[in-house]
Amino acid sequence: MTRMAEKRSKLRPGLRAKVLFLILLLISAVIISIGFYVIEQQESILRENVRVNAEREAESLTYLAGRALLEQDDLALIDSLDLTSKMTGYVYAAILRVETKKPAAKRYHKDYKNIEKDLESIWQAKSKELWEDYKKEKKEINRKETPFPGKKKVNLEIFHKAIYHPFIKPNPPLLGMVQISISDEFIQNAVEKNRNTLIYTGLAFWIIGILGALILSQLIVKPIKILSEGARIVGEGNLDYKVPIKSNDEIGMLGRQFNQMTDGLKHAQEAEAEQLVINEQIRQAQEIQEGMNPQNFLSNSSYQVKGFTRAAKGVGGDYFDFQELGENKLAVLISDVSGKSISASLVMVLIKTVVSTYLRLFKFTRGDKIITAINKVMCAEAHIDKFATIMMCLYDPQTRELEFTNGGHGPIFVYRAKRKVCTISKLSGLPMGIDEDNEYGLAKLTLEPNDMVIFYTDGINEARNPQEEEFGMSKLKEKVLEYAEFNAEEIVNKLVADLDEFAKDAPQHDDMTLVVLKVL
Repeated sequence: MTRMAEKRSKLRPGLRAKVLFLILLLISAVIISIGFYVIEQQESILRENVRVNAEREAESLTYLAGRALLEQDDLALIDSLDLTSKMTGYVYAAILRVETKKPAAKRYHKDYKNIEKDLESIWQAKSKELWEDYKKEKKEINRKETPFPGKKKVNLEIFHKAIYHPFIKPNPPLLGMVQISISDEFIQNAVEKNRNTLIYTGLAFWIIGILGALILSQLIVKPIKILSEGARIVGEGNLDYKVPIKSNDEIGMLGRQFNQMTDGLKHAQEAEAEQLVINEQIRQAQEIQEGMNPQNFLSNSSYQVKGFTRAAKGVGGDYFDFQELGENKLAVLISDVSGKSISASLVMVLIKTVVSTYLRLFKFTRGDKIITAINKVMCAEAHIDKFATIMMCLYDPQTRELEFTNGGHGPIFVYRAKRKVCTISKLSGLPMGIDEDNEYGLAKLTLEPNDMVIFYTDGINEARNPQEEEFGMSKLKEKVLEYAEFNAEEIVNKLVADLDEFAKDAPQHDDMTLVVLKVL
């Protein structure tokens, strides 16, 4: 298929051939149009000149013939016809007497002596029509047209005018009639001669046009071929190639833009390579961050815990954790660092480090003291220009008490199984990283079997769809009530599916974290 396409491409006319063809087509159209116009104008002018001259000669001959007819001066009649015979295209002329309806004098052109009989028959036939015209008192010069005998496409034009008595006014008596016959053969010969001249001239201009078109097409197509070759070289990957620029016209401007484009492509390629490295580093950071959050479904005879988190930009500032402590106690926390991406994730690592240090190394479980320690660390580091909210809880299955400390994160969202309602337990607190001397308090609530505590960051309830509508707390409560009979893992999975269905193709605008603790 590729070879066939190459063969077809070779058979197609190139740009130079197309430009050459269009230029020649334009030249041909101009030459033909001008030729037709010139020939038409020439023929029109010649015919108008013949008409004007014939009418003028008819007027003059009528004046001379009127006096000669009154004076019976045949010699004067003949002399007047001699003057008329010098007209261009002249065939014959005659002066007719009204009494006899026959010529008092007539003269044929010497070139038409051999067809006098034919001309005579035409004259006799037309004379009857002409006398009928004058019976109707038509005093103007009239013209009739008839085919020329023995010659195709040649016409004979007969101009005739009545001769009236020159001295009797009004209603002068009719003395006779003047006839002048003109052939348009000389017009056709002149037109034919000019047509041939125009053909030779047009051919000469066409040849000159071919040479000019070749030069012009070369001037136009050559720089385009250079650009095309440059595009091919750049397309093969050589982004260092530069198109030579030899002009300041539009082609030269296009060449400069082409070179700018290749520079841009080279920079984009370098930036893409750098971005690939950054993306790989972010991917690795994302894997590390995801590893910091528990991936397992923690379930025993006393409680179930499952968490979920998804960063808006690869890595984020949300963090959750749950750890089993001594005496079957459970520590659960959720944190949200202001902002997103790498800077927020670094603060999140700091928070996790302090929490893990207290829980695992020091075996210290008081949430208020742990949050106070994190707050002091964040405030002490001047380069950390972020704050973070946190909710830390300690659950004791034996007493069914949930002890919690709030660092500006929001209320505890609790599902009560007996009443099948969702409640909120509030405890105020300042976000970490704002006031180094702030002290955090403790609060407690008692849980019953099948009660649930739902921890979430604002990326959950503020999730948006393409219409910029938020998921909202009311819908979250509705879904929690709907899924209350399922285990913690199933509830998390169903809530995440509902969020994705709601958001559809809308971009995630904030990190999303969700943790469900279900008491058994």
